[in-house]
Amino acid sequence: MKRLFFLVILLLGLTPQVIGQIHFADVLKAVEENSPVLKSARVQSEAAQSAVHVGLLLPNPTVEAGYFFPSPNELGVRWDLRASQSFEFPTVIAHRAHLRDLQEQAAAIGYQTVRAATLLNAQLLCADQVYYNAVFHIYSRRCVAAFRLVDLYQKRYQSGECSVLEYNRAQMYLADVQDQASRCGLQSDHVTHELQTLLGSDNYQLLQMEYEEMVVEADFDQWFQRHEMNHPEMRMLDNRLSTSQQQLALSKSQWMPEFSVGYASENRVNETFRGVTVGLTIPLWSQKRAVKASRLALEAAQEEMSNQRYQLYNSLQCIYHRYAAMMDVVSNLKQALEQYNSVDLLEKALVAGEINLEQYLLQVDSYYDLELRLREASHELEVLHLNLYAIEL
Repeated sequence: MKRLFFLVILLLGLTPQVIGQIHFADVLKAVEENSPVLKSARVQSEAAQSAVHVGLLLPNPTVEAGYFFPSPNELGVRWDLRASQSFEFPTVIAHRAHLRDLQEQAAAIGYQTVRAATLLNAQLLCADQVYYNAVFHIYSRRCVAAFRLVDLYQKRYQSGECSVLEYNRAQMYLADVQDQASRCGLQSDHVTHELQTLLGSDNYQLLQMEYEEMVVEADFDQWFQRHEMNHPEMRMLDNRLSTSQQQLALSKSQWMPEFSVGYASENRVNETFRGVTVGLTIPLWSQKRAVKASRLALEAAQEEMSNQRYQLYNSLQCIYHRYAAMMDVVSNLKQALEQYNSVDLLEKALVAGEINLEQYLLQVDSYYDLELRLREASHELEVLHLNLYAIEL
């Protein structure tokens, strides 16, 4: 029903500018505000950031009590009470605080990664929707022309000016165009449903049929150097590298002893002893090979970041060069369509009897095929542009 309504509007002669009231920016804003995926990721990120602050205080104090029976009984009972509080060396505490800050940043970057992926997915769905809207508009115009063609040959057949074969051929052409328009409409409805699912609302439909003007940096290397650290994966790897560096510093500092200070009381018959206790925990065994493990983790993080930067650079550079090539393709197709658009002249020639039906259909189909290839190339160009600039989301 939606496609039929859309076709009726097009048949009435409304322009794409009148229909296309909702644009990419409106969709992206709605996705960021209402997407169930982003809402869930936002809550998970807040929970992860809150969890980082658990355990920031000193370790729990230790309290001990003892009651001892004498032997022989003449000595009397004895009971003891001890309370102590342990704490790490200040350098260790400082390194742990820095490590928690990095963990909190990692949770925030995790949300940014989900956000960037969701917005890119929304942009790609919008690009698909615009493509199908434009293609459906082409098929709608073909349907209008095919209806006129059938009406023309119906009159000619009734007046005996053409054979039943030509009349049937015109009807078959109309049925074929209607079938292609219907299939395009189904694909468009599927994309619309996916966008509505992403938005968490079914009160939405993108009717835009033209892509917005695109601008690409002339110098790829300079653009990449400015924006590479905006990429969520690169930011996550940079955070992982900083975390590994901080973990190495923490492992080294954990060779320093832990201290404990407490209060002790020993009570006997007619005797009481009270005083302060001081303890020292020497990490002889627990930190064995911890520094080596942290150093290896740091080397792995450095290699991973270097490799990821290399892959990201090559991937985006490949997209950049393909985008430049597709710009030429789109430009050539637009120029060809502007120079060789003779659909109206062909219809007039057919009505005047200057060309036959097969000649008309062959040349009209060639023009519309060229127009479809332009839409496909424009769609591919838009997808390349979106993937290239996803680094800035």
